[in-house]
Amino acid sequence: MSEVSQAHLDQFLTNYSIVYRNQEFVGPRLFPDFPVAKQNNRYPVFGFERFKAYNTERAPGTEANEMPAWRMSNDEYYCDGKAQKQLIADELRAQWELSVGPEVFTTETLADIIDKQREIAIYNAIMGSAVIPNIDLSGTPNAQWSDFQNSDPIAAIEAQRSTILLGCTKEPNTLFVSFLVHQQLKQHPIILDRFKSTALPLGYPSDQQLAGLFNVENFVVAKSLYDTTKQGIAHSLSYIWGKNAILAYVPQQQGPMQVSLGTTFRWLYDVPQNGGMLVKRYRVEERSGDMIEYQTYYCVKLTVPGAAYVFKNAVA
Repeated sequence: MSEVSQAHLDQFLTNYSIVYRNQEFVGPRLFPDFPVAKQNNRYPVFGFERFKAYNTERAPGTEANEMPAWRMSNDEYYCDGKAQKQLIADELRAQWELSVGPEVFTTETLADIIDKQREIAIYNAIMGSAVIPNIDLSGTPNAQWSDFQNSDPIAAIEAQRSTILLGCTKEPNTLFVSFLVHQQLKQHPIILDRFKSTALPLGYPSDQQLAGLFNVENFVVAKSLYDTTKQGIAHSLSYIWGKNAILAYVPQQQGPMQVSLGTTFRWLYDVPQNGGMLVKRYRVEERSGDMIEYQTYYCVKLTVPGAAYVFKNAVA
C-alpha cells in the first residue's frame, strides 16, 4: 500500500462509504462481490464429467471401472484500480449549511460515482456478450411484453427455464427486469388475470407476488439512472438497464465450487477490514482546501454465460 494511503486513510469516512450504497444499483445482484487477496490470479473451471453416462457395472472379482481424468481448465481476473476525488474548498466549508457535513456528502457522491460505473460495467458485460443466450423481442411470434394482445410474459419466461438448466445445470432463481419492463408487467392482462381472486391493495401485484408467479426466489427491479450527456452540457437522464429483462441463476453466496453468471472480484488491498474500499482525506494547501479521495479495486467478470437468458427490448 502506498505511503499516501497509509498516512491519509480516514477510517470514519471509509466505514461510512462501506455502509452507504445507492439502493437503486442492483447489478451486484447478478455479479456479487467475491473478496480476493491478490490483485490478479487464476481460478479453476471444471468440466461436465459428472454428467456423462458411465458403465458402472462390476463383475465379481474385477476392478471398478475408472472414469477419465477431470478436464479442468482455468480463467483469470485482474482487479483494476477505481478512484475518484473531490476538493472541499475552504470557502465552501465556511458557508456550508446542510445538516450533513461536507466530508460525508462528498464521500456519498464519490461512492455513488464508483458504484454507478460498476453498474454500467455489469450491464455491458451482460448486454454486450455474444455468448449469453438471448432474444430480441420485436413482433409476433416474439411480441414485446407491452403488446398486451400478442404477448405472454409468463409463457416466454417459463419456456427458457430449461435453457438455463441445460446451460449451467441449475434452475433459474432470479428475474431481473428494468423499471420500464416492470411498469408493463404489473399491468399486463395475462398477469393480472392470475391474481383476479387475490387482493391487490396497490392495484397491481407486489414484487414478492411476481416472484412467486414467475417461480423465482428473487424478483429484481433495476431503477438506476445515468446522465447520457458529457460534462458541461445540460443533463439528460436515462435508465442504465434500458428495456431489458434477464432470467438467471445466481448462488446465494459466492464461493468455491459454485455456478454463477458473473462475479465481481474485489481485491482487499491489504485492508480486509475495509472490504478493499478506502477513503483518504488530505490537505491541498495550494488550493486552500481538503481533498476527499475514494478508491477500490475490482474486476467485473462474466463467468458462466449459460446461467442467464436475456430478453432484449422486452417492451416498446
